[in-house]
Amino acid sequence: VLGSNMEGSSTYVWLLVTVACVILRLLCWAASRLRLRASPCKFPGRTGSVVTLVVLGSGGHTMEMIGLLREVDQSRYSCHFVIADTDTSSLKKLSALRPDLVADTNKLHIIPRSREVGQSLRSSVVSTSIASLSCLKLVWRIHPQVLFLNGPGTCVPIAFAALLLELLCFRTVAVIFVESFCRVKTLSVTGMLLYPVADLFVVHWAHLVDRYPKAQTCGVLL
Repeated sequence: VLGSNMEGSSTYVWLLVTVACVILRLLCWAASRLRLRASPCKFPGRTGSVVTLVVLGSGGHTMEMIGLLREVDQSRYSCHFVIADTDTSSLKKLSALRPDLVADTNKLHIIPRSREVGQSLRSSVVSTSIASLSCLKLVWRIHPQVLFLNGPGTCVPIAFAALLLELLCFRTVAVIFVESFCRVKTLSVTGMLLYPVADLFVVHWAHLVDRYPKAQTCGVLL
C-alpha cells in the first residue's frame, strides 16, 4: 500500500511539474509575441538577410503582392514564395513581372490547396488537414523569420504552422498581414482569422482602423 501511495504521489508531482512547465512556456511565448508586436521587423543581433515567406494566391492577390514587393529591399529580405498546387496563374504573373524574384527555383514552394471555391465543408476538413501537414514540413525546413501575407486562404495554415513551431521549438517569426485593397468595409475571412495573431496588420482604408483598432494604415499602398 505504501509503495502504491508513493507511486501515486510521484505521478502527481510529475503531472504538476509538467503543467507548470507548459504554463511557463505559454507565458514566455505570449511575452515574446508582445515584444515582437512592438517591432515586428526588427531582429536584434541578426546579420545578413531575413528569410521571408511570401504566400501568393489566385485572383488579384498575386498582383497586389507583386505591387507590395516593390517596396521590399531584396538584399535585406530573402523571399521564398508559396503557391497552391491548383493555382496555375500566380507563378506566370510573378515570372512575367518580377523575373528577378523567381530566378532561384529553390525558393519556389508548391503546397496542396486547403480549400477550393465551392468545396463542401466535410471534404474541406480532409484537404485542410493535408495542407496543414505540408505547411508544417515547409515551415520547419525553411525556418522563416517573417511571414508576408495578403489574403489567400493558403495563408491560414502557413501562419498557424509557423506559430505552432514557434511555440514548440522556440523560434521567432513575425506575421505581417496586408489586407486586400478591395476590402473597403470589412475584412476578408483570412483577415479575420489572422487579425488576432498578426504582429502587423495593415489595411488600405483609414475607416477600417476605427472598426479594427489593431489595424494600421499608410493609405493606399498599391
